[in-house]
Amino acid sequence: MLKKILLTLLIFFCALPMVKAEDKDWPVTSLQRSLTHENSWLNTSRPLTVEDLKGRIILVDFWTYCCINCMHIIPELQELEKTYGDKITIIGVHSAKFQNERDSANIRAAILRYGIEHPVVNDGNFYIWKKFGIHAWPTLMLINPGGRMEEIYTGEGNIDKIKTRIDDMLKSYHGLLNTAPLPISLEKNKQPKSVLNFPGKIIYVEEYNGGPALFVSDSGNNRILGIKPTGEIFLEIGSGKAGKKDGAIVTASFNSPQGLLYQDNILYVADTNNHLLRKIDLKEGQVETIAGTGEQGVNRNVSRLQGLTTALSSPWDLAFYPNENKIAIAMAGLHQIWTYDLDKHTLEVIAGNGNEDIRDGAYPLNSLAQTSGLSVKDNRLYFVDSETSSLRYLEEGQVKTLVGKGLFDFGFTIGDIDHALMQHPLGLYAGEKEVFVADSYNHSIRRFNLESGKLENYIGDGIKGDRLGDKETARFNEPNAITMGGGKMFITDTNNQAIKVFDEKTGEVSRLDVIPPAKDEEAQKEYQETLPNMQRLDFQKVAAEREIKVLLRLPNNLKINSEAPSWLSLFAVEGAKFRLVSSFGPGDIHENKIMLPKLIAEKSYKLQGTFYYCEKTPGAECYLKSIDKLIKAEGNARAGVIVIPLSNPR
Repeated sequence: MLKKILLTLLIFFCALPMVKAEDKDWPVTSLQRSLTHENSWLNTSRPLTVEDLKGRIILVDFWTYCCINCMHIIPELQELEKTYGDKITIIGVHSAKFQNERDSANIRAAILRYGIEHPVVNDGNFYIWKKFGIHAWPTLMLINPGGRMEEIYTGEGNIDKIKTRIDDMLKSYHGLLNTAPLPISLEKNKQPKSVLNFPGKIIYVEEYNGGPALFVSDSGNNRILGIKPTGEIFLEIGSGKAGKKDGAIVTASFNSPQGLLYQDNILYVADTNNHLLRKIDLKEGQVETIAGTGEQGVNRNVSRLQGLTTALSSPWDLAFYPNENKIAIAMAGLHQIWTYDLDKHTLEVIAGNGNEDIRDGAYPLNSLAQTSGLSVKDNRLYFVDSETSSLRYLEEGQVKTLVGKGLFDFGFTIGDIDHALMQHPLGLYAGEKEVFVADSYNHSIRRFNLESGKLENYIGDGIKGDRLGDKETARFNEPNAITMGGGKMFITDTNNQAIKVFDEKTGEVSRLDVIPPAKDEEAQKEYQETLPNMQRLDFQKVAAEREIKVLLRLPNNLKINSEAPSWLSLFAVEGAKFRLVSSFGPGDIHENKIMLPKLIAEKSYKLQGTFYYCEKTPGAECYLKSIDKLIKAEGNARAGVIVIPLSNPR
C-alpha cells in the first residue's frame, strides 16, 4: 500500500510543470534598489537595473582603488569568476576614500591597471555604502537570488568561506538561477594601445653600456624597459605575460612590477603582484627570484628569516639601506619596511609594527601606512606612506614625520608640518637640501625644503591633465615616481601612459617620446597595425629643404580633445628600418601647430600618429583615429602642407 502511495506521489510531482529561472517571479528588494541607485557604471554598456539583478547570486565588493587590501582580493575575485562563471555575479562598488578617487575616469584607469572585468559602479557619494551599512574597505557581501543578504565578510582571506556559502546556494537554488548575460562592455576593449602601459617606478643610471640609461617598470605590460634618455628602448625584460617564471630575460615573466634598483649590471625588481624580489643579471641575460614564495605573506614578525622561504606582501619600492649590502623593501601590503641581506640572503623588519597608522619613534613602536616610495640621502631613508599622505624618514632606527597627520587628513596645501597636506603620494627623490615628492592624487610634484622644514608646490597646480610647458601650468595624471640625472627630472606620468621630463635650465616640462626598438619591415608593419582605427593615407610628395605644415582638418562640429594623449611622429625610412626624426604631443596637436623640420631631398619619410577628437556639444561622443602616411621629399615638389582628415566615423 505504501509503495502505491509513493508511486502515485512521484507520478503527480513529475507531471507538474518545471519552474524555470525565467518563470520565477523573484521579488525586488531594497538591496537591489540601492545597488542600482547610482548611474555611473564601468565595464557595462549601460547602468544595471533591478531586473538585471533579480534571481542572481551576487557578490558585492566594496573597495577603493588606493587600498592595498582591496588590491589583494582582486585575484581572489578573479578566481571566483573563473570557478563559477555565469552562476555568480560580482559587482564592484567603488566608495572612494580620497577625493581624487571619486572621478569615474580615475576609477576606469584603476580597472584597467588591475585587470578588473566585472561591473563596477561609482559610489562617490557613499549612497550604497551607507544603505548597506558598510564600515571598512574591503567588505564583501553575498546576496542570494531572492535579493536578501546571505553573509558579509570584512578584510582579506575569506575566499574559502565564500566558496562554501556559494556552493550551498547553488544546491538550494538549482535550476532557478538567472544566468542571462549582463550588458558587459569591458573598459579594456575601449582603451587604445600605447607603448607604455601604466608605467610605475623609474631610475636613472649614470653609466650603462657606454652612456646614461633609464630603467622603467612598465607595470601594465608586466615588463621592465631599458630606455635611452632620448627615448629609444634598447632593452625589453619580460615576456609581457603575467607570471613568475625565472630564466632568460625574453621568456621570464613578471606581474605588475614596481620598484627598481641598479648596481654593477644587476637590476633588482620589486615584483609587486607576485610578492617577490627578483634579480636580473643584465650581463648574463638571466632573471632569478631571490626572496618570496610567490604567495602573499601575513607574517609581520620577520627577523633574519631566509629569503626564499619567507612570503612577502606587495613589495612596492627598493633602495640600498643602511648600506650597499642590504636592500630596503617598501612592504606596502604589511605597512612595514624590511631589508634583504645580499650576503646572508635573509629578511628582517626595520620599521613598522604592522598597524596601519602614523606613529614615530623606534621599532616596534612606530607605525607606517602602505609605504610606496623609498629614497636614500646622507644615511637617511626617506619614504612616503600613501595612506596617511605623509613624507617621513628613518635614521638610526628612529622614524620621524615631516609631512602628514593621519589616515583621513589630506589635501593640497603648503607650509610646515602643522599646515602642509598631500594626497596619496607614491614616489619621491631625495636631494641635498630638498626632497621631491610625486603627490599622486594631487597630480603634482611637490618639494619639501629640508632647511626651512616646509612643503612647497613645484610642478603642477593640483588639477589632473596632460599639459606640457612651464612648470606652473604643466599637468599630470597620478604621477608615480621621480628620478634625476643629466640636469633633468624624469617622472612616470602613470595614467597618461607617459614619461615626462622637466629641464631645470629651461623650466619646461616635455614628454619623452618612447620609441620601440627598430624592427625589420615586416615586424614594423605588424607593430603599426596595432594602432587603433588605423587609416593608411595616400602617398604624397612634398617640398625638400623647407618646413612642412601638418594640418588637421575637422568638420565644424568636431574638435581635438585637449586632455587626451594625441601624438604624431615623423620617421625617416632607412632601408627596412625607421628612425625617429621628430615627434609632437597633445599641446602641438590641440593648437594645430605641427611644423615638420626641413626634409632631405630624395629621401622617404613616414608619419604615424593617433588623434582623439570629440563633438562640440555637451555630453557628445568622442572618437580616435590613427594614421600612417608615406611621404617623399623632392626638390621640384611644391607641396608645403600635409592634410590629415579627421571626420565623424558614423
